[in-house]
Amino acid sequence: MTNPLYTPDQEAAEKLALRLIERADVRAAREQARHGMLADPAAATVDGNMALDRALDQWVLGLAMREANGDTADPRVVWNVSNPPRRWFGHVYHGAAVAVDNPDNFNREIPIDGEGHYRIDLRFSADPPQFSVVIEMEPDHHAGLGHNIGALTLQDLRPHCDSEGRVSVTVGPKGGGPLHLQSRPGRIQIYTRDSQCDWNQLPAEVSVERLDPPADWQARSEDEIAATIIADMPAWVRFWRGFKDDFLGFPEPNRLVGPNGRDGNWGYLAGGRFALGDDEALLITLDPADSYYTGFQITDPWTIAPDPMLRLASLNKAQVTPNADGTVTYVLALADPGVANWIDTCGLHEGWMLTRWQGVPADADLASMIREVRLTTLDALPDDLPTVDLAGRRNQIATRAQAFARRTSEGGCRCSLKGRSSNCATWLKT
Repeated sequence: MTNPLYTPDQEAAEKLALRLIERADVRAAREQARHGMLADPAAATVDGNMALDRALDQWVLGLAMREANGDTADPRVVWNVSNPPRRWFGHVYHGAAVAVDNPDNFNREIPIDGEGHYRIDLRFSADPPQFSVVIEMEPDHHAGLGHNIGALTLQDLRPHCDSEGRVSVTVGPKGGGPLHLQSRPGRIQIYTRDSQCDWNQLPAEVSVERLDPPADWQARSEDEIAATIIADMPAWVRFWRGFKDDFLGFPEPNRLVGPNGRDGNWGYLAGGRFALGDDEALLITLDPADSYYTGFQITDPWTIAPDPMLRLASLNKAQVTPNADGTVTYVLALADPGVANWIDTCGLHEGWMLTRWQGVPADADLASMIREVRLTTLDALPDDLPTVDLAGRRNQIATRAQAFARRTSEGGCRCSLKGRSSNCATWLKT
């Protein structure tokens, strides 16, 4: 079985998007958006100014990817909103992201017409990541979070899977049973999200078919797609530039707001801003609450995450060392404090932090998920935190890089089976 992300549709969308962002007219639209960003208060800070162009490039490529796969009559399944750069398909893809992109997620997009009828076919591995398929009404110019009108999770889908892990979801304006997502008139995005609690887990296979394609359909030209990108860019960049100003009420630094329920009841999140000096550390102790997935990460002031492959800018359930009572204490700091659950701010003195719980038991005590948030200094860290030596840190980062690199391998999992989770063996046998 080949990598479920390594598809001809993914290759075609990326090559098209990379061509589009290099057009003179699209680059001119980007430059206009950049002028607006320079007037933002975040651009007047050291960290915000340094990260400005990277954030803008991530947004522009994300928009180009969405428009490259923007034909609701002929939709494809395309992985978008993933910020690390990658080399595959014979090209370098620079990364595209918005709004606290989670390095544990595979976010794939399917554009649909709310009055059309579609079938989405899924196939899960034996040990799948937490999964959700969400249907959202699209805002004008894609400039917003959309309005969630339905969702199905792994827990909803797995009871209906056949012996090979296959299941189908239908989408359309009329009801159709427990695995149907009901649409409404208008432009809609379907999002599928695989959330890895272990980077050895395999994303689902996802494909889509429109069951009632228009008889007079014609493919869009590149000029038409570019014109749409240019028309959408001002509102798109303006929204994501301003997202940070309203996110969680723009709280005071070094506290967490939440946990807040996600639309569709598929998980919880808590977040906030951090602000640290060179010798400071922020201790955050959380209860995983027996959730299927938990993860913690940081971002820059524009809510764009640092490259997670070689830096410990995020940790998920499989990457942490719990405390004796099952809670997890993360330590945010610029310098390595020698603790196992260090969150590397990657040189950032300020930015955002976010934690997520998915697949949460119904009887979970939400009030006790956040146990402590405390600012301290590196020389005053508690003595009872799990620690790691230099060799252990090197192994932690090397293991992380190897697992991350498999995401863009044509053959998928090419790791040695020794010491790996059983799902790798399952994939190789399929």
